[in-house]
Amino acid sequence: MSRDYIETMQRKENLCRAYLQKAENAFVEKGAHNAEEGRYLQEAVKLQYEMAGISDGEERLFHQRRQKEIEQRLKEVIKAVSPETYARMEKKELQKNNAETDKTKSGSGSTAGTDSDAAVSDAAIRNWFKESPTHSFEDVAGMADLKAQLKECIHDTRLTQIREYMKMRQLHSFLFIGPPGCGKTYIIEAFAHELMEKDYKYLSVDGSDILSRYVGDAEKIIARLFEEAEKNAPCIVFVDEIDGVCKNRSIRDLPVWASNMTTAFLTAYNRINSSDKPVIFIGATNYPTQVDSAMMDRVQVIRVPFPDTEARMHAFRLKFEPVLQLEQGYTFEDMAACTDTYNYRDIERLCDKIKNLALNDVLDLYHNDEAAAIAAMQSGEYVLTRELFDAAQSDYTPSPKEAIIRELDAFEQAQKKQQEAMG
Repeated sequence: MSRDYIETMQRKENLCRAYLQKAENAFVEKGAHNAEEGRYLQEAVKLQYEMAGISDGEERLFHQRRQKEIEQRLKEVIKAVSPETYARMEKKELQKNNAETDKTKSGSGSTAGTDSDAAVSDAAIRNWFKESPTHSFEDVAGMADLKAQLKECIHDTRLTQIREYMKMRQLHSFLFIGPPGCGKTYIIEAFAHELMEKDYKYLSVDGSDILSRYVGDAEKIIARLFEEAEKNAPCIVFVDEIDGVCKNRSIRDLPVWASNMTTAFLTAYNRINSSDKPVIFIGATNYPTQVDSAMMDRVQVIRVPFPDTEARMHAFRLKFEPVLQLEQGYTFEDMAACTDTYNYRDIERLCDKIKNLALNDVLDLYHNDEAAAIAAMQSGEYVLTRELFDAAQSDYTPSPKEAIIRELDAFEQAQKKQQEAMG
């Protein structure tokens, strides 16, 4: 990750926050939604769109979700300032949505169902149900304590008779927290793989997918998601970026639509809790302080750490062992030792940089003869050296993590104090 990229993202993020603050100030000063507030929100939407366009992975999903959140707030402003414009927008978007729905349902026939059916197409629901992930706990390096904890949960799911006799709840609920790139989704998928071998179904959806272009539709989507979880028990239901759909209602100036969505999410969750079906609910977020406290009270919080030494060694081995041998005396442990602040995304980007350097180097040595270059790498005539690794690393800046680590540490400390106060 280049310094230019980091500086560009920080500049755009700071500018976006400034516009959002100006929008809030405009609302407070006039005591109602107004055109000035709308203009600032439009600029904030534009910046989130730009940041999504130049980022990737979880970072891109985060900015896309933030864009949708600000767009929803902008809609409320337009509705208050210019009802006619809002009506035209809604009509146009409804026509587009109906056309997309008709296209997905073409040839499939109509189905009867709940009130939420109108907002959720059959194709969308089918997309929630995932095939078994290809990796299991055996493929997850490190994280020994976390894997042991999840294996205990798997063991508990088998003890149906005695748990029923002892009137123990069948619902298990977890919230995985941690910085981007620390492997939350990967270990959750490994967890799902293990459970699907016990005949569990697996539903997975991103919070950004739940956020809808239409006010009120998100609540219907949430309701339908939990209905499907209850109907298909035993199952796992995984909601990534849960902070987008279960917003902390204590956040200052939280839009009404976001508060309503949180209420809908908690109501839907309470449905599976009351049904006492064998459901494992998993949420994941990089920002636990953004999740409503009522939801936090309902889940077991699990902090996923950055990859430890064993995990980093495993990641480097997966990247290089199939294609490049290491020079004598140089090991994957050496690579892990000098990357202790790296997450999995950092490791992947560094490996890509190393491979590009190696590609140019080996082609230069073998005069652009690809066959000869490949043969040299396969035989060990050409090897990955410490010097090449160091050269790539010196030109790579890991993603900034200090701010989010401080936020996660502060959150955990607050949770600990709260538990101690409760005895």
